[in-house]
Amino acid sequence: MVTLWQQFLHWCLGCWAAFCLVFSPSVAQVPQPPLASANAVVVASYNVENYLMMPRWVDGHYRSNAGKPVAEKEAVTKMLTLVHPDILGLMEMGDQRQFNDLERRLQEAGMTFSDTEYLQGPDQQRHVALLSRFPIVERHSEGFIPIQVQGKKFYSSRGFLDVTIALPSNLKLRVLCVHLKSKIPVREYSQFTFRAAEAAALKAKIETILTSDPTTPLLVMGDFNDTKNSLPIKTILVNPGAPGILTALELHDDRGETWTEYWKGADEYSRIDYIMVNDVLKKRIDTGHSAIERPAFWNEASDHCPVFTTLSQ
Repeated sequence: MVTLWQQFLHWCLGCWAAFCLVFSPSVAQVPQPPLASANAVVVASYNVENYLMMPRWVDGHYRSNAGKPVAEKEAVTKMLTLVHPDILGLMEMGDQRQFNDLERRLQEAGMTFSDTEYLQGPDQQRHVALLSRFPIVERHSEGFIPIQVQGKKFYSSRGFLDVTIALPSNLKLRVLCVHLKSKIPVREYSQFTFRAAEAAALKAKIETILTSDPTTPLLVMGDFNDTKNSLPIKTILVNPGAPGILTALELHDDRGETWTEYWKGADEYSRIDYIMVNDVLKKRIDTGHSAIERPAFWNEASDHCPVFTTLSQ
C-alpha cells in the first residue's frame, strides 16, 4: 500500500527532475542559428586526405598497401553529417571501391545520393569525385587536359570534373570540381609553374562555358593548393574583359578563421580550398549558411576542413 509519505516523496522527486531538465547546463536549450529554407541546396567541397590504398603504418607495422584507417573514415562521415550536403565534391578519393565505401558510410549515416561522377585522370591514386542528391543531366568532365610547363607537354594531374545538375526547381547548375597540383616538389618541373598552367586551362574552360551561355549558373570548387594572393588563384578570379568573372566566397569557421588546411610538413595553416561562383549564381548564395566546418575533431578525419555554401533555387 502506498502511504501518503511515499506519494509526497514521489511528488518531490518529480519536481526535482523537472527542475533539472529545465535548468541543468547539460541539457539547457542553446540558441541555434535559423535553419536554411526548405528550397535551399547545400554544396560542399572536401579533401578527404588519402581515402585510398597506399603504404601506411598500421598498428605499429608498415604495410605496403593499406586503406585509410577506419577511425579516420568514421571521422570523415561524422564531419559530413554536420554539413549534410546535397551536392558534395571530393578530392583525394581512391579507387572505385573506396568511393563506394564512402558512399555506403554516408548512406548509413542518413545521407543518400541519387547520382555520382567519378573522374579518372593521369593520377592513378587520387581522384576527384562528386555525389549529388539530384540528377546529373550533362557530363562534360575531362580526365586528360594537356598543359605546357617549361616548354614540355604534360597533363593536368586529376583533370576537371564538370557536370550539370538539375535541381528540383528546374534550375540547371553547372558544377566544376578540381584538385590542382600539390606543393610537393618534383624533379621534372616547378610545382608552382605546373599549377599555374592548370589554372590557366581551368580559366579557359570557364570562359568557354560562359561565352557559350552567359546565363549559366556556375560554381567552381575544390582544392586549389594555393592562397588567394597567388598567380594561379588570380588567374582564375581576375581577367579584365573576359567573360565569366568569378568570386571566391569569403568563408570562415565559427571563430572567424579562414584557413582550410594544415600542412604538417611545413607547419603551415592556409586557405587553399575554395568555392567560386559567377555573378548569375552569386545572387542566390545564402552567406548566413556558408562556412568552413571545423568541429574539435576535424583533424581526425583529414588535414583539410569541408567548405560549404547554401544557395536558393
